[in-house]
Amino acid sequence: MKKCTIMFLCLAVLFISTVCPGVYGQGTDAELKRKVDKMEKMLMELKGQLKQQAEATDELQAMKEEIKKISAPEAPANDFYWAQKAQELEDKGLAPAFGKQYGKPFLRRFGRNTYIGGYMDHELEFDENGGHTFDQHRLIPFIYSDVSDRVKFATEIEIEHGGPQSPGGAQDRTEAKGDIKVEFATIDFLMTDWLNYRGGIILSPLGKYNLVHDSPLQDLTDRPMVSTRIIPTTLAESGMGFFGTFYPTELSKLDYEIYAVNGFSMEEDGTFTGSGISFIRNGRGNNQSNNNRNFALLGRLAYSPFLGLEVGLSAHTGYIDEHASNRMTIKAVDWTYQRGAFEFVGEYAHSSIERDGKHFDGRDNSNVYNGDMWGFYAEPRYHFMPQFLKDHAPTFFTENSTFTAVCRIGHLDINNPTPGSADRRQTRLTPGFNFRYTEDTVFKAEYQFNWENDRTRSETSNNSLVFSVATYF
Repeated sequence: MKKCTIMFLCLAVLFISTVCPGVYGQGTDAELKRKVDKMEKMLMELKGQLKQQAEATDELQAMKEEIKKISAPEAPANDFYWAQKAQELEDKGLAPAFGKQYGKPFLRRFGRNTYIGGYMDHELEFDENGGHTFDQHRLIPFIYSDVSDRVKFATEIEIEHGGPQSPGGAQDRTEAKGDIKVEFATIDFLMTDWLNYRGGIILSPLGKYNLVHDSPLQDLTDRPMVSTRIIPTTLAESGMGFFGTFYPTELSKLDYEIYAVNGFSMEEDGTFTGSGISFIRNGRGNNQSNNNRNFALLGRLAYSPFLGLEVGLSAHTGYIDEHASNRMTIKAVDWTYQRGAFEFVGEYAHSSIERDGKHFDGRDNSNVYNGDMWGFYAEPRYHFMPQFLKDHAPTFFTENSTFTAVCRIGHLDINNPTPGSADRRQTRLTPGFNFRYTEDTVFKAEYQFNWENDRTRSETSNNSLVFSVATYF
């Protein structure tokens, strides 16, 4: 405003002195030219002064920013932290598979610093024997909040199959299929890029799929076998630890998470929860107390050498009995690759359980509970949208719509299963096709080819056709 005022006054004086010479006397042309030259010189001097003033202002602002950094190094930005994480992913053009549970692009503000949202899915399955069923599988509301510039809170509540219900009434849950639980609830204290604190019920970074398992993010309905039988997705455990990011080069980054958690548990009488392959899933993370009084260690290291590729290594290890004589260790490697419309994701996991042969009930269980187990899945995906569909039905097939062709191959190998078990080895091939009206809503169709093989019975045919819909809200 001051610059404009000075320029206006100078031009006014120049106009009066040239167009209205009577103010100064009649004068000659030579006098008028001299006055014009003088005014032009004054204008040039004023422009120089204004330029110097602007440079000085810029230097002062830079000094203020430097002082701010020194007094509060690497302080988080004032904008919503969770939304920033999601926006960074979108700005880089990366698929949702590269994100984590904290980078959700669908959060909506509720109140001053709190965001709410969620997702749900619904399924229809036809099995090969003619059976069919509808299932409202999951309803997951979540709440995220900026408590302050450094303190962040996040939680998700998992409601499965409509919640606990049983023909025996509200007090009888023995027959209940549904469940309600806290999927995770964490408090983060942000310190710097490479060191931050997290405590609460932590969504375990054991493999990448456990971190990005939301139904609307996935292109197939059912989760990979390795992510349900070896890594019991969704795996959440009570504990605390640290996470952060390093940037070795301009193009690469290194993420880490490491926590101490309660780990897997036993029954109160000292026996393992479940038997055979069910032990891992049924004995997963005790969120209230550690009944064997031994913490487990959990961590993941993910390296991205360039934009579009990430490789992760993770492990979970801890004793599973009160006397610290039997240890279970789960190791996993995962990969995520994207180039244009093509994606390739997958995961391999191996579990080993030490067994001393005797447990508190005095039985010899060395041949009942699993020793080594392993499994993997590999899943290529291709996204496309025919132009003729957009031309003929632009309200249904928009710029945000896409089709995806996907095929997953998965395998599971269980060593020393429960005698008579039918799931020693399992292989599943799942071709699928889906349509996303927007990135948040997906309609899926897939066919599952299943093969089983074990010591006691021949292969069983239990293929199925699955339809589903999932959306964030």
